[in-house]
Amino acid sequence: MKATTEPSPSARLPDYALSLTAYHRAFAVELAECVARLPVSAGDRVLDLACGNGFFSACLSGQVGQRGQVVAADLSPAFLRLAENTCRHVANVQFAEANAYRLPFPDCSFSLVWCAQSLISLTRPEMVLAEMRRVTRPDGFVAVLETDELHHILLNWPTAVEVAVQQATLAEAVRRYGGAGRLSPSRWAGDAMRKARLRDVRKWTVVADRQAPFDDRTADFLGLHLEELRNRVRGLLTDEQLAAFDQFPDDDATLTCLNTLFVARR
Repeated sequence: MKATTEPSPSARLPDYALSLTAYHRAFAVELAECVARLPVSAGDRVLDLACGNGFFSACLSGQVGQRGQVVAADLSPAFLRLAENTCRHVANVQFAEANAYRLPFPDCSFSLVWCAQSLISLTRPEMVLAEMRRVTRPDGFVAVLETDELHHILLNWPTAVEVAVQQATLAEAVRRYGGAGRLSPSRWAGDAMRKARLRDVRKWTVVADRQAPFDDRTADFLGLHLEELRNRVRGLLTDEQLAAFDQFPDDDATLTCLNTLFVARR
């Protein structure tokens, strides 16, 4: 009988991969608006760092056009395979397995280096931003898209439930990260970029609003989001609070999604 081995973590998609794809589908229009704001021209060479499922790589490929190139880089082979499938219909995207702390690219390789919603997973984000700056051309740009976990998905559930969920989320962050600061990269990303010697940091907040009855893509995302949130905080809520949590969404439900875009010059 042939022996089998457990695949390495990088060979498997992370637990959040399904909800990430649902998120991109639900807010595709607004996320594409973020990409449209980037200082990218036809013919540019762009790096999509921590490309994940390739959603932004595909968006960027349209920005640079046929004469340009997008390099989709990720440490996870599983994500790279998914990104290749996402971008299967475009010819100007290449793929590279890359450690964000030691990028395998020469200095000044790209017109723009982009990283979306990944700083929360990095223990040394300032090192990654310095690497992003290194591989950016002197006249180029570094851009990050980030969120504040406490104010990313805003729902109109009862105030008492929201307060309880926020407190539970903070307690879970302390348990997981040793502090709550990691939950809110959009609060400190601009300062971190300046510390990485990036210049002229600019910020935009892009808002997506939805209300019940939700379209299928929004409903799919919201279902996954609430399930993940419930699993995180259920041990920190009272039975009454959990019951109120489970009554949402109702016919009057609304959802607001906030994404923050930062763009800086090298």
